[in-house]
Amino acid sequence: MSTEPESPAAHRALYRRFRAQRFAELVGQDPIVTTLRRAVSGDRLAHAYLFVGPRGTGKTSTARILAKAINCTARGDDGEPCDACPACVSIRDGRALDVIEIDAASHGLVEDARDLVMRALTAPSELRKRVYIIDEVHMLSTHAFNALLKVIEEPPDHVVFILATTDTHKVPATIISRTQRHDFRRMADATIIGKLSRIMTSEGGEADDDALALIARLADGGMRDAESLLDQVLAFASDRLTAADVREAVGLADGASINALIDAYVAGDAPGALDRVSEMADAGRDMAQVAAQAEGEARRRLLASASDPGAARRLAPILRTLAEAAGVGAREGRARLLLELLSVEGPAAEAGRPGSSASPRTEAVRNARVPEPALAPAPASAPKATAPAPGDAAVAEPEDPAPEPPPTPRPAPTAPGAGDVDELRGRWAEVVARATPVIKPLLGECRPIARDGARLTLAFPEGRDFMRSRIAQRAGAIEALLSDMFGGAFAIECVATNLELEPLTVEQAIAPTAEDPEAQALLDGVLKITGGELVDAPEVR
Repeated sequence: MSTEPESPAAHRALYRRFRAQRFAELVGQDPIVTTLRRAVSGDRLAHAYLFVGPRGTGKTSTARILAKAINCTARGDDGEPCDACPACVSIRDGRALDVIEIDAASHGLVEDARDLVMRALTAPSELRKRVYIIDEVHMLSTHAFNALLKVIEEPPDHVVFILATTDTHKVPATIISRTQRHDFRRMADATIIGKLSRIMTSEGGEADDDALALIARLADGGMRDAESLLDQVLAFASDRLTAADVREAVGLADGASINALIDAYVAGDAPGALDRVSEMADAGRDMAQVAAQAEGEARRRLLASASDPGAARRLAPILRTLAEAAGVGAREGRARLLLELLSVEGPAAEAGRPGSSASPRTEAVRNARVPEPALAPAPASAPKATAPAPGDAAVAEPEDPAPEPPPTPRPAPTAPGAGDVDELRGRWAEVVARATPVIKPLLGECRPIARDGARLTLAFPEGRDFMRSRIAQRAGAIEALLSDMFGGAFAIECVATNLELEPLTVEQAIAPTAEDPEAQALLDGVLKITGGELVDAPEVR
């Protein structure tokens, strides 16, 4: 009978092969390592631990090492497990029946928690203590947490719980208060580079310093992410690892292209920005990575421009959109679309800033819009009321418009100061009237309450969190509208308040004129959906 030749050992991921097996091998978490070592050596172990921190910072590895230290039969005086005794070897290989790792994402039901409680009551089969490592514990259901509450508070002497999570705010306070909490920090780039360099030496390879630095920067403080990226790049590179290999393997754009894109955004060069985006897409760059790179460069420039408020105001809306492209846009697969929209909308949003390259066009638009509100006040009709005789009306009519422009210094409040929130509040009904149908209902639900330089605070009643989040997503359009009406730059922020805000009637907020059929249809739709009715309410300012 013939047998198949034995196949070579399968490749194991670097982060699995180089996972820390002893406290001495853990990097970047020295305070936690010192605390756990002394707790083990001094027999001051807690009955339950909570490890909190970003992904890839060593929570699970530390939990396994702590399980070894608890059960090691040849442990050193410093609390370090030997990693050679039968207990340590079985835990390292995943064969220890008394060290149970549970993924709460797939075992988060109350039935799973009850089963765990029943098993915890039984004595360990081969080790000193039974250790339960519950990963992503925040995924447990509310009923599962309640089922575990008592056993985590007072477990049997032979049981230790180690809970790990990336979202501690989702863990009930009743659980947190019954555990000893340790917060894992993001790794410093230098720490990541040091371990990557040791891995390269162990693998018999060579890498440029800037290549390892780029991987560390992309990992954003996560050692596992860095090791996975290195594994990916090593599969791509043929010889010595260079920064160009990293960029090509991951789909990054070169720094010159990113700088050119940001320059085009800042200058309001829509064609140039679109060309840069198209060139990087045609070159096969990952647009989610491009958005993240652009976000990092824009943030660096914003921080560097702290002494130049004008430059900071130009960069703020650009950075906001780039952050959306690198976050939600990347997850939804529309990072390129957001980069292209920023190319077109960025210059328009900046056009309202005095002194910008597009300011002449903006001034023309503003001058075309300003007369609209000037028709409503009484001064516009005053000259006609003093017209001479009826027979001279035809002659006086052409001359009346000449003195008319002086009342149109409505732009006088177009450059409100830091304390001019009263002017904004007084004209808020006009702001709502000029808003687009998308943001008009949102603006009707808030009022300006404070202004500090360019920052304008909009207050929402408590319980309107949805409306507040929606208006924050439309910040660019609202800031452009305010700039067109009042001049200067605006950066809005939304807060909840329990103050009584001055009300605008539904007609003012949604249907400024009865002759507007679209606005009336929108009003009818709102009333139908909400089941409300239209009432007259005095405007309070």
